[in-house]
Amino acid sequence: MSNQLFLDKIKELNKQANIKDWAKYILSNDSKEIDFPLKSISFALGKLLDANIYVINAEGILLGYYERHRVNTQRVRNLIENKSFPYNYIHRLVNVQETIKDIKIDDNLTIFPVEKRANYPEALTTIVPIKLSDDRLGTLLVGRIQEKISEVDHLVIEHAASMIAIEIALEYGKIEVEIDKQVSGAKLAMSTLSITEVKALQGVFNHMGEGTMEMILTTSEIADKIGVTRSIVVNGLRKLVSASVIEQRSMGMRGTYIKVLNPLFTKVLFGNLD
Repeated sequence: MSNQLFLDKIKELNKQANIKDWAKYILSNDSKEIDFPLKSISFALGKLLDANIYVINAEGILLGYYERHRVNTQRVRNLIENKSFPYNYIHRLVNVQETIKDIKIDDNLTIFPVEKRANYPEALTTIVPIKLSDDRLGTLLVGRIQEKISEVDHLVIEHAASMIAIEIALEYGKIEVEIDKQVSGAKLAMSTLSITEVKALQGVFNHMGEGTMEMILTTSEIADKIGVTRSIVVNGLRKLVSASVIEQRSMGMRGTYIKVLNPLFTKVLFGNLD
């Protein structure tokens, strides 16, 4: 193995894999607006290896891809556009705990569509579990038309998988921080409510229904239904606005518009938070 060749490829990968893209994704208030956050590292790796690259998380969501060889069918193109791989394929990947190189196209782990087997009989797939400590965070898939993975390329792929693992872990860390903030905010909001306001707000959220994040409702109707005064409902909602649990605005004769900003509040309200 050429150590210099390996170092050169690693330097090129690090240079082209724009970490700023992922940082922007992590820090974005609405990460859904960012299209394929691992696109740059997928592109860099695919160029280096002359291969198709697909990066998916543990749930099968496509985080990045690069197609050096346009061999996919419309069916597969639809999967890419929807950013989601099929469940049965993800289920098979779960059983791959260590890197498997050069999987042939007739294997059910191949990344190449079955419709193309006759066109690319020598196509090879390499599967690399993306792990951090003992946590499986996703999978890196490498597809080549015919050339096997060399020892140098194998090390480059493993290095890329380690980079990706750290980046995905940062996202999960952000999610955990956001959940902790929501739980703390929900508990703080609950501590400001009287017993009758709790009853009133339970009536409001029961009226909205589980999973409903926004609705126009009439506070007087809610109050009559649960047997409290309208002012209790209004005061309870006002406290949730102050605690950033909900957004509220008057819609005139139509009623009051409610948008839930902290979905974990209902679990605290009804005593269902684990």
